[in-house]
Amino acid sequence: MKKKLWMGIMLAVAFCANVSVVVFADEKAQTNCIGDTSGKTNCMAMPEGTDSDSATPVVIENDVLNFGRIVEAGRRYSQVLKVRNASKSGTAVRVEVAAYDSDVLDEQQKKVTDWVAFGGGKRKFDLAAGAELQINVRLMVPADVKGGTYYARIKVSDDAGDQFVTVKADVALDGFNYGGKVASQAIGFFNFGEKATASASVKNEGTAGFTAHYEVQYKNAFGLPEWKRIVEEDREMLPGAEETFEISEESGKIGYGIFTVEQKISYVNSEGRQVEAILSHAVVNLPWWGLAIGVGVIVLIIAIIVAVKTRGKKKAEAERAAAKKSTGKAGRKSKRTAEAEESEDDSDDDFWGE
Repeated sequence: MKKKLWMGIMLAVAFCANVSVVVFADEKAQTNCIGDTSGKTNCMAMPEGTDSDSATPVVIENDVLNFGRIVEAGRRYSQVLKVRNASKSGTAVRVEVAAYDSDVLDEQQKKVTDWVAFGGGKRKFDLAAGAELQINVRLMVPADVKGGTYYARIKVSDDAGDQFVTVKADVALDGFNYGGKVASQAIGFFNFGEKATASASVKNEGTAGFTAHYEVQYKNAFGLPEWKRIVEEDREMLPGAEETFEISEESGKIGYGIFTVEQKISYVNSEGRQVEAILSHAVVNLPWWGLAIGVGVIVLIIAIIVAVKTRGKKKAEAERAAAKKSTGKAGRKSKRTAEAEESEDDSDDDFWGE
């Protein structure tokens, strides 16, 4: 009977294996770019109906104007903002200072707009086609400022729209300290669908801002040699902020199968060191109907086990009943034998009595 039980279980396992082969046979190297098999780029085609000429013609060299580490207050510091006109016609460019849009920054942070000024006080410029403009941006750090990272924004406008450049300054005086920590991180073990799920939450409990780097990659658990990137992102961690990183709906599709997914999040800890938290484990992606098959197989195994146990129980009861019946017959026979022997003894006593 045990052989039949194990045979049933082995058949169920074999059935699951065949289903798995069918399910995982469609697993392919998923990429974010059509025609790119490296999987290491996040590219997005221009939507249909859009025209590159409709975008703002003003090109800004970078989106962050970093004044670096400032160790002396009461002084003026300078940086250059480079703006280029990429269109075929001239345009007017306007610049102005704006507060950094964030609810976690305190009132002192919002006063940074008073620190920023433009060289010569000029805020409007005529830029010829193809010409580049260098705007001198000055930062006057007050003498009584406390240590910390300070932010503001510069709005660059032309006839096509507005762009924003972040102004950042690390004032490394008393009170300046880093405080990054990972609050939570997770990777989904089982997913019903082709998408992987992962997330990480980072807190900045210090007064200094830093850039957190988030990356998730995967590979086939059975021999795919290279890792393929799912998502990669850099995000500014403001003092007092908590940011959650996760795989977006657009980038999480990796196919059906068994994979190894690795999540990395780098930040600056309370000791001022750049550290990296890594989480990695196996992930199984199954179609929704795979759940029904799995439940069916489990029910089949349970049914086989119950049937075998029921049959065994009935057999044991039958054997006990047979043994009891046999014991009863033997008892009756023994009783008759004892009565016969007793009768013979009585006969003998009568004989000797005479």
